Amino acid sequence: MSIPKRTQLQALWALLAILTTFAIVASACGGSDDSDTEAAESSEETSDEYGTGDADSGLVDTEDTADQEMDAAEAMPDDEAMEETDAAEGSSGRLSADGVAAAAEPAAPADGGFFAPPEGLEADAGANFADYGIRPFIETTRDPLSTFALDVDTGAYSIARQWLEQWQLPPRESVRVEEYVNSFTYDYPAPREGLTVVADGGPSPFDRDNVILRLGVQAEQVSNAERPDAALTFVIDTSGSMDRPNRLGLVKDALSGLTRELSDDDTVAIVTYSDSGQVVLPPTEVRDRDEILDAIDRLRPNGSTNLEAGLAVGYELANEQYRRGGVNRVILASDGIANVGLTDPDGLSRMIRDDADEGIQLVTIGVGMDDFNDVMMEQLADQGDGFYSYVDDLSEAERLFGDELVSTLVTVAIDGKIQVEFNPETVERYRLIGFENRAVLDDDFRNDSVDAGELGAGHQVTAIYELTLRSGASGRDRLGTAQLRWEDPDERSVRESRLELTVNTLEDRWSDTSDDFRLAVTVASFAEILRDSPYRGDISYSQVQAEAEALSGRSGRVAEFVGLVERARELS
Repeated sequence: MSIPKRTQLQALWALLAILTTFAIVASACGGSDDSDTEAAESSEETSDEYGTGDADSGLVDTEDTADQEMDAAEAMPDDEAMEETDAAEGSSGRLSADGVAAAAEPAAPADGGFFAPPEGLEADAGANFADYGIRPFIETTRDPLSTFALDVDTGAYSIARQWLEQWQLPPRESVRVEEYVNSFTYDYPAPREGLTVVADGGPSPFDRDNVILRLGVQAEQVSNAERPDAALTFVIDTSGSMDRPNRLGLVKDALSGLTRELSDDDTVAIVTYSDSGQVVLPPTEVRDRDEILDAIDRLRPNGSTNLEAGLAVGYELANEQYRRGGVNRVILASDGIANVGLTDPDGLSRMIRDDADEGIQLVTIGVGMDDFNDVMMEQLADQGDGFYSYVDDLSEAERLFGDELVSTLVTVAIDGKIQVEFNPETVERYRLIGFENRAVLDDDFRNDSVDAGELGAGHQVTAIYELTLRSGASGRDRLGTAQLRWEDPDERSVRESRLELTVNTLEDRWSDTSDDFRLAVTVASFAEILRDSPYRGDISYSQVQAEAEALSGRSGRVAEFVGLVERARELS
């Protein structure tokens, strides 16, 4: 005798209800005593540590254990230390949000800024984001070299804006500090060709005994009129997951805007993919704009997501219309989901690596939110020698696909890397804030076979270090040397730029630093709170908001940032 399906479902729901009840009872009985004890211990430790106003003392629960583990981490090269950071934090105990919120208020200096009780942080999880850890402090006597690839991605900041506008804190795994900082424009001098690096600094908001060193890398400017002709291949996700106004609809608006900005002699080809990849528009000169715009307008979503097929057809078409000495780009617009064919980022990245080496670079444009695959889009852009941006609304699309993208289509530096050598006699220890997934081995700085970062015309990269200086360091004492290395794409020759750093680079007072410096550090501080960094010290959303409001007259983008910080404060 067969049991009716309705009866089967009723029995299943009853069994699930029983199991859930047992789980709740077991949790309540087994966890209450321990959690009460831990809360009491946390409260007692927080009171003792924060009574001194020492921001460093709030990083860990057990000082001796933390020192031993940090010594072990600092003894490693930068990239190995990052891999061990999470394990060290797990055993030494990162302060909970409640413990931080209970901290006593330190006395505010006459200079003002960044000194008030911190606020709690709401935790969230993102299945499609990768947790790259947080860089620790490094003892300079053990490893004076800090080396990483230059990165101009900005997707993480736009993703945070999307989450906050939906009244949710972004997942901490989604926060990449450098992408927040690099979402803003700074007044760096542009070199006549290639790259240049400048530096400034001032007090650290994270620890009053430390200082911040800001390094700004600026690429040469190339106007739209001066750039060579471009051959662009749009690879557009038209699967069912894109059937939303803020996905395919936004992509169509953005690509239409880009087409209007291009020159008549540029060419555009369009590939779509769902179950398979197909050519919608063969290479067409932009002087026939109506034909291109009509092809974009006809795009409709349906089917599964075969990203592998879309990239394969797109790169085949890009090779067919390749312009020697010109700009050759594949522009992928997608939510990053892949569920047919090759679906892992590493495999897809290997697929496009050879084409990137031949000069066909990939720009990835992310859209969507709920099931957006940030890891896929970022890794593809990195391996495709391009950059990754995220578009959450039409104004962001217009900003990215207007003059900004047209001018930055011209690559001015290939495999760009930076290496900072700190002077152990002046700098006791340092930490690079962000760039966790852009590490380069120190010995590979001059290894030109190692893939690094590509910069387009006008691109900027800002890096922020927190330093602990040795007692008595001042004036012309050397902080160290910052050195850039990259390949000129036209001459295929390696170039270098070098900057000597001294203590004179650093201002003594926060109020004496430039607006640019304060903006970069304020944005980095916001990211440090969002990702619950153990090195955030006592800073709070309220302090970040106050600092941002003081700078809000700079631009509408900074004014928008103030609103995002206020939203995060309300959600915390």
